[in-house]
Amino acid sequence: MKSSPLASAPNDASESQVARTGRRRLVVGASVAAGAAIAAAALQRKADSAPAAVVAGGEAAPEQGYRLTDHVRRYYETTRS
Repeated sequence: MKSSPLASAPNDASESQVARTGRRRLVVGASVAAGAAIAAAALQRKADSAPAAVVAGGEAAPEQGYRLTDHVRRYYETTRS
């Protein structure tokens, strides 16, 4: 007895579905691996820059950022109405 063309169609479709699923898993796996690599690089860079806050001689480095100096105080005085 001959097999009908309809009988082989589901088998071809399931093989195609398996191939698509495999490709999707590959793309998802590559995305996860790339994200993990980026996170690891960021953590490594953060760990490398952490000891830079200590100056030779054991003294703490001055804080970077906003400081209320005499110059800044004078500016604030001029802006008050």
